[in-house]
Amino acid sequence: MEFALHGRFRAIMFLPPSSGRGSALLMVLWAMILMSVVVLGLVELVTLNQDEFVARARDFRALQLAECGLAVGLHPNVEDGDEVLKQPVAPGEKFEVRLTSEGARLQINHLLATNQRAILIALFEKWGVPSADAGAAVDCLSDWVDADDLEHLNGAERDDYTAVGRPGYPPNRPFRSVEEMALVRGMDIVAAKKPDWDTCFTIWSDGKLDVNEASAELIEVVCGVTPQQAEALVSRRWGSDGKPGTDDDFRYKDLNQVRLVLGMADPDFQLVAGRLTLQDPTRRIESTGIVGEYRKTLMVVVRRNVNPPQYLAWLER
Repeated sequence: MEFALHGRFRAIMFLPPSSGRGSALLMVLWAMILMSVVVLGLVELVTLNQDEFVARARDFRALQLAECGLAVGLHPNVEDGDEVLKQPVAPGEKFEVRLTSEGARLQINHLLATNQRAILIALFEKWGVPSADAGAAVDCLSDWVDADDLEHLNGAERDDYTAVGRPGYPPNRPFRSVEEMALVRGMDIVAAKKPDWDTCFTIWSDGKLDVNEASAELIEVVCGVTPQQAEALVSRRWGSDGKPGTDDDFRYKDLNQVRLVLGMADPDFQLVAGRLTLQDPTRRIESTGIVGEYRKTLMVVVRRNVNPPQYLAWLER
């Protein structure tokens, strides 16, 4: 009897669970898994939010530092290379400011309005653009800004742009930005030879080339001199260490100094002297705030010879 009861007890212990108890156990397991997923998700979300908050805070701080640098750069007595333009503010935080003359670039609207096409053609050819393509690109640039619908020899007017699916061009007005030049027919050929062509142009200067800051390349085409003559002018400007923005830099005080270094006869130089200046009043100020790996740059084009200064452009990147 005892043996029978004991055996029956053992049999009961090893009976398979009923379907109800099995479903309950399965639900408990699923609930535990679900809770684990939710908890892990919340932890990851909190981590992401915290990282995003830190990133935004540092990005904002970099912007603040850039604005501080901009304020320093706007001071009329500050020049490029001054120590105040590169300042550490706190460990891992600083701003760096670069000042350049807008006259170091070619004023595209001025060149086209005064029919100085030869300068543009010479520049494009120097970049490796074939002569025919260089002339055609300049014709199209002229058609873009002139007020009439008369097409230059190899230019492009409304019918030409409409035929390629770009109705409404050209606008027949001066360029409102350097970036707009890329829309002109033929500029794609120029860009293929010189991807950073836009760094050579502006719409803000007074139209004269600032020989104290312009590149040898632009001095060469504007003055009509050899590459060696233009390089000599820039080398003299940079001083003995051959680096711009250092203590031994030299600034030309009058155009006769420029003429002598270029080695030009006075009659020849007088033909181009009206294209040159020693200091364009329009400055480009680029201020970068740096917080660790985070960088924020503000770029302002400002005319500093008026009071208050006249802001012409503002870009944040």
